[in-house]
Parts: sequence; structure tokens; C-alpha cells
Amino acid sequence: MQVKLDDDMISHIVFHPRHEEPGFSAKGIPTVTPTDAGQIGGYLHLNEASNVLLMFFHGNGEIAADYDMLADFYMNCGVNYWVVDYQGYGRSSGRPSYSKLFTDADTLFASIQEIEKAAKKDFSHILVMGRSLGSAPAIYLASKYQKQLSGLVLDSAFAYGLELIHRIGGPMLSQENLVNFTDNIDHIKQCSLPTLLIHGTNDRIIPFSDAIALYEASPSPAKKLIEIPGAGHNDMLYLGAQFYFHELKSYITQITA
Repeated sequence: MQVKLDDDMISHIVFHPRHEEPGFSAKGIPTVTPTDAGQIGGYLHLNEASNVLLMFFHGNGEIAADYDMLADFYMNCGVNYWVVDYQGYGRSSGRPSYSKLFTDADTLFASIQEIEKAAKKDFSHILVMGRSLGSAPAIYLASKYQKQLSGLVLDSAFAYGLELIHRIGGPMLSQENLVNFTDNIDHIKQCSLPTLLIHGTNDRIIPFSDAIALYEASPSPAKKLIEIPGAGHNDMLYLGAQFYFHELKSYITQITA
């Protein structure tokens, strides 16, 4: 029997969308990217001293507005910081689904020229970063647009999506029964960009072994896996923020010098 990852039952398990609070006042510039289904929102945080863009895909229970308070930490790593939502999240229209993660990622990537206009900059380097669920569109873009990108950053990334779906309460799916499914572990095998992986050693949602699997599968000649000792899936910045951003800044400095 053929199964689609866009089935409502699976989407209900994978995605936890919520809207932005009415009247939210962001430090970043609101962005709107038109799609076939409507629009995807995001926020662009400008670093006047940088011509590097970091495109950021967040986790499944987060929205772009959640990162408003963290934006300065990312910008201090030497980037302009563009955090984007998914369909049904934040200010975005539509409903999220697994396949839309990738089609919308393509649309967002194609809109970077519009982001340059909003920033009044020509970006010298573009990096893509994904946290948790966001690792899927990030690795996908990094494998597809290697000539246009300078690097890939993964925060608490999963290697095996079907095992993750089962771990968080969904059915145990077989890749042979899925329609047009390619997992993170498959996409990263096609990505030779400089790659930084950061993962908590006590992550019970996406185990540290997934980070090791991604690291080992990556053909990048410039890859690094950073452990945050004792950190789980959602407390990595609480337990290791200074180390986290030190390593991120060092990575960005090296590949954009």
C-alpha cells in the first residue's frame, strides 16, 4: 500500500503550527514570500557590518517571531539573519505538509534577490541553517544549490525521518511504501558544502546518534560535529549558549573569509 507523508494523520503529528500574536512588534523587517498557496512570512534581521546571509528554518513547534530575542546572537556571528516560517505558521497562510517543506524552500530560496533589495545589499555568501524539523529543508537546499551556497549548519538535526515520526507517536512507515520520499540521510550524501552539526548529547527526541549518522554520511571535506554535553532537544542554548555561538561564529568566519 502506498502512503503519502502529506496525509492529515502524519501532518498532525509532525507539525504544530501556531499563529503570531496579534500586535507583535519585531525588531526584524517583516518579509512576505508569495507561494502557489498564498504567502510565507519571516523576519530579516540586518547586520550593517555584514554581507553574509544566514537563512534559518526553525523547529516544528516554533515560529519566526520566537527568534526575535535571539537574533542579536546570530547577527553577532557575522551574518544578516533571515528566519522563515512554514505554511500555517506565524503570519503565513495555508497548511503545513511534508512535501511543502521542500517546494516552499525552493520558493524562498528563489526570493533571495528580493531579500537583497529589502536589505539594500548584495550578499557575498549565503548559508542555510535548520533546527530540528528545519533540518529537512536546510539539507535539501544545501544538496540542490551547492554552487550558490557557502555552507550548511544543522542544529539538533534528524537523519531518519521515518523513525522520528514513529518516535513522536506516529506509525512505523516503510520507505518502500512511500511516494517520492527522500530522507535527510539521503540528501546529505549529495552535499559537499562545509557543514557544521551541533547536537545535545542527551536529546531524547532526536538522539545524538542521528548527528553522528549525518556527519559520517556527509562527503564534505570541511565538516565538524559539536557536542553540547548533557543538553536535550530544547535546552541546548540554555546549557551551552556561549559555546554554541562561539563555534557558530568560528565556522562562519572560516568559510566567509
